[in-house]
Amino acid sequence: MGVLDQLAFQFVVPPVSRRPLLSPARLDVVGRHWGLRFARYFKKPFRIRFTDNSSTMISARVRRGVVELRLHHMFIKAQDEILVALMDYLLDRKKNDRRLDGFIERNQDQVRHRRPAALGNSQGSRFDLIAIRDALSRVYFAVPVEVPVVWGASRRRRRRRRRRRSIRLGSYCYRDHVIRIHPALDQDFVPAYVVAGVVYHEMLHHALGARQKDGRRSMHTREFREQEARFVHYQKAEAWEHDNLGRLLSGPRT
Repeated sequence: MGVLDQLAFQFVVPPVSRRPLLSPARLDVVGRHWGLRFARYFKKPFRIRFTDNSSTMISARVRRGVVELRLHHMFIKAQDEILVALMDYLLDRKKNDRRLDGFIERNQDQVRHRRPAALGNSQGSRFDLIAIRDALSRVYFAVPVEVPVVWGASRRRRRRRRRRRSIRLGSYCYRDHVIRIHPALDQDFVPAYVVAGVVYHEMLHHALGARQKDGRRSMHTREFREQEARFVHYQKAEAWEHDNLGRLLSGPRT
């Protein structure tokens, strides 16, 4: 593994468990009650539908003069302050209003996370991803990070075969809580610190989570970049990846 002597710093790993969605019958009754509450602030005609989405928390469109509003079910028990913030958001009254972002961040335990059907292998021909993860966890994280880390390229739609110009060396699935590392890194010419750097990057995604902005995820925040730069081999790993892109592109693909 080489030297991993950076000081540890605090992280809180997002919880995996969540509160379940209400039954359809109960949700219909609650939805009508919620609509009466929201109508006290939002004076335009609207229809509400609560969802169990794992990414988009708020979406709205206007159809025939009616605002069709889709909200994650975490908003069912939102206090009046959040309803007012939602009204301001829909009417585009306030910029950089953090009330909705903060509410969504505080209710991440209600966001659905489906379990993956099959994880794959962590032991490669050269590198053991679990051993790398555990070493990084001990050095850089205040609490153990036990997210699965497996070899396997991200699934992508390929319309036609063509020469690749880039390669995604790692990915983290917020839905399934799984890190996947591209098998092109499991080769003799790849330094261990490069693999560790990619695993560390994805572990940060798991530990820091994603910030919600305007109902969408923001992953590479300023805080994320600051923590990423604390990896002891960060600059050296970045330089190696840049200089060896061609060799990685010609390596294993699956």
